[in-house]
Amino acid sequence: MATPEEKRIVVIATDGSDHSDYAFDYYLQHVRKENDSVCLVNVPESYDLTLASPATVDSIVKDLKKKLKIIEDKSAKKIQENKLHGKFRTGQGKPGEVICQLAKEEKADLIVIGTRGLGKIRRTFLGSVSDFVVHHADMPVLVCRQETKGKHDDKEKQQKEKQQKKA
Repeated sequence: MATPEEKRIVVIATDGSDHSDYAFDYYLQHVRKENDSVCLVNVPESYDLTLASPATVDSIVKDLKKKLKIIEDKSAKKIQENKLHGKFRTGQGKPGEVICQLAKEEKADLIVIGTRGLGKIRRTFLGSVSDFVVHHADMPVLVCRQETKGKHDDKEKQQKEKQQKKA
């Protein structure tokens, strides 16, 4: 890890979702250091287009380019608004593999990633990008799990009940 005086490189996975926005915000509030350089990484969805018509392929490619441009613009805005040093990178392939590879190329000191909070069964069938990154990255990984509204409300309710019992 870099010392406080040295530049630290932090890769933040982003896909435009609330989960990746939460991870970025968590980084800003709890992890950020003055000399950090961030690399926001996006890996667009990939499709098997072998049986698709040329019109379908063209439509999907246009849609992907539009989504990527939105995410890239949003990332650039976040970097600028928060006065960060950084850049945006994208890659093609399996998201977990690409995130790990780009982090290695950037010589990252840390990866920050959100999680969709899939249950065990869905995670088994769909796979989990954050699980893959945790198990295959060559550097520390911070997985930011966003609390669900119900869980947060229950915690607040429990804290209020404890306070009332003490009074």
